Amino acid sequence: MTITTPIPKHTFADRAAANNFNDTQILNSNNRAGADIPEKSDVVIAGGGIHGLIYAIHAATYQPGTLNISLIEKASKPGYKIGESTLPLFSLWCKMHGLTAEYLLRLFGLKDGLAFYFLDRENQGEYSDFCSNGTPGLFLSGYQIERTISELLFTLLAQRKGVNVYHGRQVDFNASAINGGSECSKISINPGKFDGKPANSINSSLLVDATGRFRQLASKKAPLHRFESWNYDSFWGYFTAPADESNIPLRHYEGDHTNHLCFPEGWAWVIKLPSWEGSSTASLMDMISYLLDCAEAGIPGDQLPSSQELARMFDLKFNYFVQKYEIIKEFMTNFDLIENLYGPGTTWYIRKSLTYQSPVVSGPGWLAIGDTCGFTNPLHSPGITAAMSTSTYAAELTHKALGQAKIEADHEAAERSIRRTLAPYDDFARRLIPSLNQMNRFNYVCFRDPRLDVNCGSIEVVCICGLTPALVGRLDPRGPRSKSQVPQEESIDGDGVCGLPWRRGCCWPWAAESRAK
Repeated sequence: MTITTPIPKHTFADRAAANNFNDTQILNSNNRAGADIPEKSDVVIAGGGIHGLIYAIHAATYQPGTLNISLIEKASKPGYKIGESTLPLFSLWCKMHGLTAEYLLRLFGLKDGLAFYFLDRENQGEYSDFCSNGTPGLFLSGYQIERTISELLFTLLAQRKGVNVYHGRQVDFNASAINGGSECSKISINPGKFDGKPANSINSSLLVDATGRFRQLASKKAPLHRFESWNYDSFWGYFTAPADESNIPLRHYEGDHTNHLCFPEGWAWVIKLPSWEGSSTASLMDMISYLLDCAEAGIPGDQLPSSQELARMFDLKFNYFVQKYEIIKEFMTNFDLIENLYGPGTTWYIRKSLTYQSPVVSGPGWLAIGDTCGFTNPLHSPGITAAMSTSTYAAELTHKALGQAKIEADHEAAERSIRRTLAPYDDFARRLIPSLNQMNRFNYVCFRDPRLDVNCGSIEVVCICGLTPALVGRLDPRGPRSKSQVPQEESIDGDGVCGLPWRRGCCWPWAAESRAK
């Protein structure tokens, strides 16, 4: 059968130019229901991050056409969040929705195996190493993703599945009446900050809290739970990196690996992260829509334009970034700090006390997903890989819960039915976060040198580094090398946890494990 290749279009760029649309307006114009929020929706999702979008896409495709879903996101467009590694579970889910590695590697970086370098503190410069590769990249790839582009991709995919995604709007949790039963809640929506839309409300059966660590609704239902004597802080920034990796002082170093740098007091990693920062939202929408058109048409991956070609076709900017951690001065001399890459105030970013859990994740008229349920530590990339299990599980149970509730005799019976349906989800989320925390603590203890006191802390540090423009895929080691020094004013001389010298400017994250004496 002959496959017709879709024609690249500039629909959104032309629409934005013709109507003088800002980012919010061009994004909201792509909804099937239009730019105005509907008066009724079976499900309202508060938060347009990756977990809110995964829930929306999964719910819309699990039983197509069954639920009306509206997603409310306060930001004007998908924006700056720290990038993240993903594991094969995420890749498998993407393949379920027609997004194979050939397509996603046009947008994301490749996560191709795990490399470990164990540094010898007593004999500086000495280390041991090993590398473990996963499944072949095109079969079930891992990715290094920039959240701006991943959330824009999933926004457009959700809209294609019939989900209405509204940027620049915010759920007013204080004014909303959230009740159990079927169609008993009235969700208040604040006026649009970027499109001039008035305040309104949505009649709904379920409000999904996908607001992440802010826990906008979950925080009203139960206080935050911290794990006693164990927590983490993170600091990160972006750096450029040389085109030639051959001077990196580690054997068999490849940027496509997740490179772990382990030493007696802790560990670190180095990851290559692609970014399209600096491109217009409308042009990115056109490019991603073209890729989605090709996926729906069944175009073979080897017939797709390369990332560079896509950038030229849609007038975009493309850069490669490396996510990395504090290691040794020789390593750091290969990187330059990028100031305010994502706008003012984004040179350095700090997040305190990463580890937490929401004791209650569902109740009458609502449930929580993703990082709203809790978070532990970036080790093993649980932010997407593990937490997406809450999004997909909740999406499937939503159909069963609301479907059964509609046939109950009254609202009280409907709510009892919903509670029975969601009971397994409550138990799953209750056990998930402590299990992740236990796994992290076990690994951290294994990383710790046995000569250290049991109450001493470990350190985890990661920095994000940028590479030269228009590099795609693996870096060519024969390319030109840019010798540069880390700005001295961005360094701090001093001791970190357990007396380990450390350098500010680390990224995703610099995590210092807190242990109580």
